[in-house]
Amino acid sequence: MDIEVPERAQLLFKKVDVYRTQTGNLEIIANMYNEILSILLPVEKPLLAERIEKMNNSLQQGIDTLKWNSQNIDPFINKAMSVVTDQDSLVKKMKDNIKKIEAMMQTW
Repeated sequence: MDIEVPERAQLLFKKVDVYRTQTGNLEIIANMYNEILSILLPVEKPLLAERIEKMNNSLQQGIDTLKWNSQNIDPFINKAMSVVTDQDSLVKKMKDNIKKIEAMMQTW
């Protein structure tokens, strides 16, 4: 097309796969976080208050200080993914156990 692409745009394009992976992971983290908070009943939230606080603390840096081109994005994403995944697993296991208990009680 005989259009000169600025060097800065070329450098940005070279990292397109990195940015795509990062945004995909951030979307997974956000979806898990939102699901955790939406499926917990009001009586369950106090039981997991410390874990929810830990999750919020691990995400706060991404909300307050990090930008799309910050150098600490990957460590932040890895830590946030680990913390949120742990809480997601716990909540799903807890919900599965409640379903099993309810099923057992139905037989009584």
